[in-house]
Amino acid sequence: MKDLRKLVVSGVVASTLLLGSVSTYAASFDDVTGSDSEMAITKLVSLGYFVNKGSEFHPESGLKRGEFADLAGKLVYLGKSSAKVKDSKNANAGKLVKKGYFKLTKKGEFLPKKNVTYAEFAKVLASGLGFKTSWSNRPVDFLFFLERKGVLSIDTNLDAVVTREAAAVAVDKFLAAKDVYTDLNGVVVSSSPTSLTVKSDSGVKTYKLSSNASLFLDDQATDTDAIGLGTSVDVIFDKTGKVAFVDGVGLDSYEGALGYKNGKITVGTTTTLDIDLNFVLSNLPTNPSQDFTFNEFNGYQSNGVSYFGSVYTNIVTDQVTTLNAYITKVTDKAFTVSSTGTYVVDFSENALANLSFTADDAVVVNLTKDGKTAVSSTSDLVKAQTDGYKLTGSLEFSQEGKITVVTVTAEKPAAPAGN
Repeated sequence: MKDLRKLVVSGVVASTLLLGSVSTYAASFDDVTGSDSEMAITKLVSLGYFVNKGSEFHPESGLKRGEFADLAGKLVYLGKSSAKVKDSKNANAGKLVKKGYFKLTKKGEFLPKKNVTYAEFAKVLASGLGFKTSWSNRPVDFLFFLERKGVLSIDTNLDAVVTREAAAVAVDKFLAAKDVYTDLNGVVVSSSPTSLTVKSDSGVKTYKLSSNASLFLDDQATDTDAIGLGTSVDVIFDKTGKVAFVDGVGLDSYEGALGYKNGKITVGTTTTLDIDLNFVLSNLPTNPSQDFTFNEFNGYQSNGVSYFGSVYTNIVTDQVTTLNAYITKVTDKAFTVSSTGTYVVDFSENALANLSFTADDAVVVNLTKDGKTAVSSTSDLVKAQTDGYKLTGSLEFSQEGKITVVTVTAEKPAAPAGN
């Protein structure tokens, strides 16, 4: 019996080795790659909160009032009323003024190219999370409120300019506080350059990726090369229903004899693992076109079937997300053999479907018949059946699902009483 092996496969490179190579284009900017703010920035661009053209985001640039007017309209309800603004045709600029978030100059100008301060920024975000100006109109109170919501720190300089990077980080936290994110969470079944198939509470469904989707694995930007079978993901959709953002968790892998006991997957004799509710069970090599279910895995294992294989586990929760099993042995079961060499193992007494297998070309058949044991062949088993013998025994298999060893006893059924 093989020893249990643990294979650490978390991360982009290892996932690619496990899952094959596919890719997709994604939102990315040269000047934020690898930064702590990269996920927030690319997520918001993918979801359309920030409009950014080109390969750079200019994270250190100040957030302009005109840009913030567009952003604010996507974050909070600005109403229908609008003040008259001389230097901007942006309807949201007039609405921000009408709502009291900004003031015009004496000349009636909004100054769309002027940088936004934290005092202005905080007032809008606090209002979006339920703060009422009737409670207070002091900027520091907006900060106190936003700190409790996990959006901004109370130590923020209210007179300082908000950079585009800082705005993206704060808006990301703002949207999380509003519970806008996480439209779907589940386990990936497969991925392609244009789609993601996920098993979730909604079942197994395939979702199209937007052309500028942001994909992350273990907080690092990636593509669909690394987000494949077994990856636990949180998915956010854009307004068209396409996948705009994916946050995935890397994988570990264990290999050994597989089983199920007390609600957990066992690997070898020493490892017991909890199961993700959306875990994926790969089809058996003996029947790759037929879905293999957890109920079947558990049912056959309880009735003489032994499995070997590997499991992928979420590196954060250690829960099994994918199980890849193949049958190593079927013990003490009745079976029949057809003239074409197909072995059919009988599970009818166990309320399970019978299993069919084919023999390896070099299969070894050990037949005990009439008290004598000899090395035989599949054709000998077919002849024994024709002569009225019932076959019972054990079958051993290769990883590909071919029978390699048959240990069988042939017995004639007892005559009915009274004959």
